[in-house]
Amino acid sequence: MREEDADRDTENPLSPTASAPLEATLRLFFLDHIISEMRGNAPETRRVLAKFNLKSGKSQNPYSTYPLKAYAAFFEEAARVLDRPFLGLELGQNFRLWEIGPVYPLLATAPTLREALAVFLRFQASWQSHTTSSVHQEFGETRYGYAINDMEIWPRVQDAENSTAGLCALIRQLFSERWSPVEICFEHDITGREDALKRYFRCPVQGNSAANIIVIRDADLDRPMQAWVNSNAPARAIVEMHLFDLMRPPEDAFRPVPERLSQLVDQRLGRESVDLETLADILGIAPRTLRRQLSTFGTSFSEILNRERLRKAEMLLSTGSIKLSQLAAHLGYANQSAFSRAYREWTGESPVAALRRARQFIGKANTPEAGNKSAAP
Repeated sequence: MREEDADRDTENPLSPTASAPLEATLRLFFLDHIISEMRGNAPETRRVLAKFNLKSGKSQNPYSTYPLKAYAAFFEEAARVLDRPFLGLELGQNFRLWEIGPVYPLLATAPTLREALAVFLRFQASWQSHTTSSVHQEFGETRYGYAINDMEIWPRVQDAENSTAGLCALIRQLFSERWSPVEICFEHDITGREDALKRYFRCPVQGNSAANIIVIRDADLDRPMQAWVNSNAPARAIVEMHLFDLMRPPEDAFRPVPERLSQLVDQRLGRESVDLETLADILGIAPRTLRRQLSTFGTSFSEILNRERLRKAEMLLSTGSIKLSQLAAHLGYANQSAFSRAYREWTGESPVAALRRARQFIGKANTPEAGNKSAAP
């Protein structure tokens, strides 16, 4: 974002807003592997399943949907109850290709790993909504990114590590168990988790990134896969077309322009350019027309941008681990000072104070006394 935009867009974000976005969902079969770990009839296990309106055993309708926010919270709760802090990583590394159902043959018979991953990403939106999958190629490497757009779905450590480990497992099954990526990045803080993550991925791992990212060498992505010699390209295209028709989510009802714009800002903030001209082009609306339509809803581009900035800032500050300079860059500010001025105007306090308070809260929550209280019935 241009520096003048970063300093200018600091209006009060708490003015009248559009209606809330449609609920984020995912297909129910993604919960099966977590539920299967909740074996036994322990009271705590029954309590957690009941809390999230789930039952033991495989889902009767695996392609029905389940709230994504509840899924992420259930995953975190399951890891706590089972006392398995790396539950997502464990389940991800045990992922098998056929678990994604009829899409499996399309992956197994793709000509290259790049094409297999392209198929996987094309079906991602059918499996899980409100999620951004990005692909960036440069300097002989390609970066595959994954992030849930709704920043209120937090924490989501288990989901992030499960998704990234599952993708790595998928590639190893298509290629070789000895394969390893160039680098792995996670959006959450990985302090105290580095050793376990490095052991599985066998590459450098870092946290506090803008998204969950797996970096793959182009030489690996473009190497022909052996299964391709036995596949039929026209048949694969027909199968994929039919699968899309069967799995396509219902068409969204008409959503107001402010809501669609908010979702775009949420998806791109901290990852790609966020300016009115670019977003207007994506929406297929002239910038002047977009401003006029926003005005009829009693809002503006700067209000929507700042509302999303504030929401993301509060979530990331609550982790207690983000650096303010890094957060400013995530939110599209030219520097930390510009972000600090905006945050103080929005909330009446400095981001330093908010970060300090979050660290104190996390410190108290991690004391033995707090742990004993959370374990009490």
